[in-house]
Parts: sequence; structure tokens; C-alpha cells
Amino acid sequence: MGHQGSSAQLSRRGFLKTAISATACAGIEKSSAATGSRPFEVVASLYAWELHDEGVEHVLDNLQSMAQVNSVYLISIMHYEKRPFTSPTFPHNPVRKTWQAEDSRCYWHPDESSYGRIKPQVSSFSWLSDTDWLNHLTKAARKRGLKTGAELSHTLVDQDVVEKELLDCTQRDVHDHPRVVWGRSFPLCPNHPDVMQYTLALYTDLVKNHDVDFVQFCTIPLLNGDADRGGCFCKSCVIAAAGQNMDLKKLQQELAANPTAEPAFTQWQQFRFYTMTRYYRLIHSRVHEIRPNIELRLNDCFPKPETWGIDLKAARPYLDAIRNSDYSEQLGDPARMHEKNERLQANKASLGEDFPRISAVAVRPKATPQLIHEGVHIALENHVCGLSLGHYDGAEFPLLRAISEGLMAEHVSVPKRLAHQVWKGRIA
Repeated sequence: MGHQGSSAQLSRRGFLKTAISATACAGIEKSSAATGSRPFEVVASLYAWELHDEGVEHVLDNLQSMAQVNSVYLISIMHYEKRPFTSPTFPHNPVRKTWQAEDSRCYWHPDESSYGRIKPQVSSFSWLSDTDWLNHLTKAARKRGLKTGAELSHTLVDQDVVEKELLDCTQRDVHDHPRVVWGRSFPLCPNHPDVMQYTLALYTDLVKNHDVDFVQFCTIPLLNGDADRGGCFCKSCVIAAAGQNMDLKKLQQELAANPTAEPAFTQWQQFRFYTMTRYYRLIHSRVHEIRPNIELRLNDCFPKPETWGIDLKAARPYLDAIRNSDYSEQLGDPARMHEKNERLQANKASLGEDFPRISAVAVRPKATPQLIHEGVHIALENHVCGLSLGHYDGAEFPLLRAISEGLMAEHVSVPKRLAHQVWKGRIA
């Protein structure tokens, strides 16, 4: 595990870890919402149904006492998925053993006036839709001095709605076919004006009307893969490409015949990078217009981001932090832990050591306390500014406690309260 040694070695490591953490957290991109030094953050994601079932105060008690959590965020739109994701049943939910998350439902009360053609859907279950769960969580968290946030997950619109009403908004592969990703999703095209309007309305709604310090982007970017499977070649992309003096229809014909044809492939890939960088720029600009100190985080759950159309170096000015979503611990195999280090190293190479980077740590089976300790160690060796727990609903309590143990072993000081500016939005 790399934690053995004499007391003198441990003392020296403690000094070095403190210095490293301070150095890593002090360097903030000039476009970031934060300024000055950055306290170490331990952040947990939460779902509306577990807040309902366990009670928000009980959940926060567990997270703070077991894992030193000082930051929480709600998965404010969740994709279609059986929960918990990595185990048969919830380990500590007193009400239900499992839950089938509805497709792309919103767990706050949206401001309907903000939306155009595409509108958010709330849950079909009154016990979920009657409460603004983001407001409920942030109110409780603020009383404890916690940092708060909201995530928009992989998909933003129910697949059934997309198929019935919004097929023109879907991404298209080189053969002009919409493609399902991750089992149940037709990703929407970032270049479609209705999609961009909807996306900006979502982020505007969250930032304008809720007391959050950060919003986290986790939405599927462009169809992943090379030109034979990746996207997008839709009509909106053809128009956007023309604005960049690029004939996307011509590239499509060439790549349909030969997916590796050059220079067509490189030109297509550069257009994809332009598309996603523009997407982040527009979101970043909009949320910072509303609140200059807001933080836009990218949840990097896309290994090899370039295959998803993401150029992290180009996007860097339009992101305020990144959450590296590596969950090697839950594989239960010590030989796989190098994958976490490689992912973190890739982020550092693309974004620079001074860019705020947060490392996910899986607190779910088949993780062990020893693997959690190793994950914390690897993260700190990569000079991260925080840890992000993935995820409380499937976490066994010994694994939550292992977060605190790992941080103590590395001599990292975690503040119980993070400085914040309470937002006086429309929702009191």
C-alpha cells in the first residue's frame, strides 16, 4: 500500500502531503469561480429517493461522521438505471431494496418559463415530484456549512419522448442513423439550437433558483468511437460545420466509404472538438453571467475523451474543475488500481497540475477498505484538490469509514465547513 515506514518517514510524508495539497489547491484557472487557496473537498453525490427514504439529516450525519464529507450534490436529472448499480440491493436503505430510476427525470421544481420546445419532466411518483429535492438538500447542507452542487446526468430527455417528438434533435452516425448509447439513450446533438436552448435553460434554472456552489456536467457528449460509429452528422452539424468553412456532407461521404480516410478523419475530429468546446463555453458563460463565483465541473466519466469529441486542453478555459470518474476500487482487484493513476495522469497532462482536479473513489462492492486506502493514496500522489465518493446509495459503511482512514493515513486536513456565499435566489 505504500504506507509503511518509520515514524520519521511518516512525519516527513505528513509534511509533504500538507505542502502538496496546499500547492495543488492554490492553483486556480483564471476563469474559475474560485480564487485564492482551495480547501480540501470531500464530496458525495445523492439521489432524491434516498433522501426521501433515509432522511436528509440522517444521510448527512452518516457522510460527515464516517467520511469527513464537507460537500454534497444532488443528481438533479438522473438517467434510466437500476439502483444500486453494483450490488443486488441497497445496503442501508430502510424502505426499499432497489429502485429503477425513471428516464431523465428532474428532481427540482423547474421554472417552466425558462424552457422552449424541450421541457424537463418531473417524476411520475408524487412522493418524488411533490418536493424540490435540490432545495431540500441545500437548505440542510447550508446549516452544516457544507458546499452544495447539482449534476445533470448522462441523458436529459426521456427516450420515449425523444422517439416520439425529438428525433430531429438526436445525433446521427456516418450512415445517418441515431444510435443508442449505454443501453437506453439517443444522445441529443449539441449543435441543434433546440438542444442548446434546453441545455442552457437547465443550467440557468439550477444556478438562478438554487443555492449551489457548483453545477456538474455529466451528459453524454458526442457519440463515441471512430468515424464508423462516432457522431455527429446531423443537419444541425452540417450547418455548424459550414460556419467553420467545412463541408461535413462531403466528409461524411468519404468517411462512410473509408472511416480512416485522411484528411477527412482529422477534419471531422477537429469539428467534434470545436462542437464540444463551444458547448462548454456557452454553458460556462451563461452560468457565470448569473453568478460569477459559480463553478462548472466536468464529470470525466468518458475514458479517452477524444473518442467522445472532447479536447480537454481546448475546453480548459471553459471549465472550473474536473471530477475524474475512475472507480477502480469497485473492481475488487488490486492489480487494476493502476488504471486510476493512469486516468488521473491523463487529466493532469491535459489540464495542468494547477487545474482543480477531484478524484472519485468507489465506496461500493467489490471495494475493500484496503483498496479505498490505496485509491486515496493514488489520488493524493496526483495532487488532487478533493475526493468524490461514488456513490452513497450503494456504499457499505466500512467503506465510507475507509475514506477517513485513508485521509488520516495521508495526514490530510479536511475542513468541516467550506466557505460559501448563500444564494438568495427565487426559492427561499
